[in-house]
Amino acid sequence: MNGEFTLALAFATGIFGAFHCVGMCGGINGGFFIRYGNFPNPLPVLVFHGARIGVYTLLGVSGALLGQVVVQAGIVGKAQGVLMILAGVLVVILGLNLIGKNGMQQSRKVWFSGDGFANQKKSLPLVAGLFNGFVPCSLVFSVAIKAAASADPLKAGLLMLAFGAGTLPAMVAVSLLGSFIGVKARGSLAKLAGVGVVLLGLWTVYEGVTFYDIMRGLANW
Repeated sequence: MNGEFTLALAFATGIFGAFHCVGMCGGINGGFFIRYGNFPNPLPVLVFHGARIGVYTLLGVSGALLGQVVVQAGIVGKAQGVLMILAGVLVVILGLNLIGKNGMQQSRKVWFSGDGFANQKKSLPLVAGLFNGFVPCSLVFSVAIKAAASADPLKAGLLMLAFGAGTLPAMVAVSLLGSFIGVKARGSLAKLAGVGVVLLGLWTVYEGVTFYDIMRGLANW
């Protein structure tokens, strides 16, 4: 029992490893909520992070069912790298949209009016959260492998759920900060926020390309 990976330890790993999560996922997380706005409505934040943690839980369950290889397989890793690249490109597009001459309010009219994505606005945090959950992360991988080693799908899922809960304070703080900036940004401040989002998106693309290249080398194809 001395070396057992418990729920408390999984939660603590999430708490103390959250800054790593912020470094890996801050571009998608903060960039999305700068563009999304909606501060201080908590529902989009809860949906986003619920979806993210749901993916972690799924990784734990599937890892225990199929073996540790499911969280280490080259094809899975490469797919995550591609998803991260796509997410980064989307964040860059959102940032460029903020920099545009029409500003934040016009941007929202285009995206969230009846002519844009009004009927899809509620689903956007869910989709973004799922993307965030699949972002390749060495910390998530290490915890998922430990969870999968239990060979118990229920226990593995709970371990990943506890880990995800531990990441919530720091990750929710990033979401709220991005949302606050997005709502308050006007004029030149909106353009400055847009530049920041573009940089976050480019960093996310870089991380995705790097991870894909590593996984391609490990898979040897």
